[in-house]
Amino acid sequence: MFARRITAGWVVVSACLVGWGAGAVPAGAADPLVTHLDQVVGVAQEAVDQALSRAPAQLAPGGGAVVLVADTPNNANWVVEHVLTERLLGRGLPVTTDTTLGGGPRLTYRVLELRLTGQSRVVGSLIDRQVRLSLALRLSHGDSLQWQDEAAAVRRDRVPRASLDLLSNGLYPFTKLELEERSFGRFVEPVIVSTVLGGLIYLFFANR
Repeated sequence: MFARRITAGWVVVSACLVGWGAGAVPAGAADPLVTHLDQVVGVAQEAVDQALSRAPAQLAPGGGAVVLVADTPNNANWVVEHVLTERLLGRGLPVTTDTTLGGGPRLTYRVLELRLTGQSRVVGSLIDRQVRLSLALRLSHGDSLQWQDEAAAVRRDRVPRASLDLLSNGLYPFTKLELEERSFGRFVEPVIVSTVLGGLIYLFFANR
């Protein structure tokens, strides 16, 4: 019953994520844009898949539900939790988040880093977006550590600057993009300085 409730909850969350992504369609665009939240979910899926591919074949050899536990508070914990739930249910394992249950294996997860960064281009209206997530997983049974691992995933793409507000979601602070502006002046100024210095050096030696 609990596994079915978890599954139903994930279906609802997945539908919401699809809805948010599908909604990011600026006027006149041919294809929907991938929201920041979509990218966070994507890197979480890739990182979890990497880690679980190196996990023991039997995560719950003694039976019982796998208890998911967040090691530290993080606004993005719910994303990792739902991805882990989906993957474990896909392996036929019952899953719970009820930490009061004892006797079963515990899979502890921690978001080590989550960064959304963007760089503007000198020419053009596109932003180079990068989303990086790294996490740690630890499987224990009682006081015995069974397995632990770390994994990271990165996604890079380009999005229109005019759509940045549309791609973010104010409900989730971790989807805020750190934008680094690059101006034409940053490239022209060193050239001007080098030219002036070169001219002064030439005049100095030419007049000797």
